[in-house]
Amino acid sequence: MTMADPVRVIAVTTPTQRNDWLMLPHTIYRDDPAWVAPLHFIEKQRITPKTNPFFAFSDVQLFVAYRGATPVGRITAQVNRRYLESHPNATGHFGFFDCLDDQEATDALVATAGDWLKARGMQRMEGPFNFSINQECGLLIAGFDSPPAIMMTHATAWMPGLLEKAGLTKSMDTHAYRFEPSKMPDRLLRLAAMAKKSPDVSVRPIDTKNFRQEVLTLIDIFNDAWHDNWGFVPFSDAEIDAMIGEMKLFFRSKYGRMVMYKGKAVGVMIALPNINEATASFDGRLLPFNWAKLAWWLWREQGRSARIPLMGLRREVQGTPMAAAMLALLTSDFLQEERDHPMDWVEFSWVLDVNRPMKALAELAAGPPAKTYRIYGKALA
Repeated sequence: MTMADPVRVIAVTTPTQRNDWLMLPHTIYRDDPAWVAPLHFIEKQRITPKTNPFFAFSDVQLFVAYRGATPVGRITAQVNRRYLESHPNATGHFGFFDCLDDQEATDALVATAGDWLKARGMQRMEGPFNFSINQECGLLIAGFDSPPAIMMTHATAWMPGLLEKAGLTKSMDTHAYRFEPSKMPDRLLRLAAMAKKSPDVSVRPIDTKNFRQEVLTLIDIFNDAWHDNWGFVPFSDAEIDAMIGEMKLFFRSKYGRMVMYKGKAVGVMIALPNINEATASFDGRLLPFNWAKLAWWLWREQGRSARIPLMGLRREVQGTPMAAAMLALLTSDFLQEERDHPMDWVEFSWVLDVNRPMKALAELAAGPPAKTYRIYGKALA
């Protein structure tokens, strides 16, 4: 391949093109020590309609950019009908953007995805969403020197500039905060203590023996707490069933908390063991022996890091004097248990840039963000 070779963008329709799309990140990030290859079998399931419930309510197309015969970039375009039910703004999404440092290829990918969306009635494109805001989203724009936590994305330092030169601008930033369980600030502990003093407030672990009902309660809190958030999309029933199946594989009771107010579950916190620690050396493969290594890692609870992807309160208690104390209680109760384990850091992600209360709590515990991600947008002329 030379830069003189022409660029062409192909809609993925064949097994060979699908494999090119799946394996392209290995080419782009092969010399990046911070990249963790996603597990191939999971990535294949994500782009297969029969195994990903997202396809039941969305139209999706994968694209690969070739320079000559060599894959150099990829993207998806998707129309999420559940998003449009909540946000009737004629906005389509793109996702899974990865590209070599090639502006011509990026321009072609963005234009092709935009044309595909426009042909389906969309007037604006936003992303990256892999495939939705409830999954991986945003392009890394700060914090390139450390590996991502579980279910977070990675990018090269040149990729933000590629999208910006292709005409996309900031729609929203999100942040990831990392803090050490052994160094909880006194102010956070004082807030948590205030909640503990209230006879109406208590915190409990997730009951894994009644796991399905607990997850349904969790989703009910999520749908209420996040209802007014930027880009919010409620989970579908099929997505909930898939989530229950996935979480059962590695979830432990200590990784979840619910805060109760007058006997009602009004807040939730879920943490996940950062399996990227275990899979960093797998190069995306579980066979022949890596599956056993991962199972042993999970069983022995060998992780030195975790991620909190979900924490929030029902709207009925948001903005009340006790709200910040409840969030602090959720956080501190989990972190205090983890103080007995050799955990280096816990990541709280992601947090919307406009979510001032949650940013304030995260910055109280962790200081400035460890990573920042950007969701870009562009009008489709």
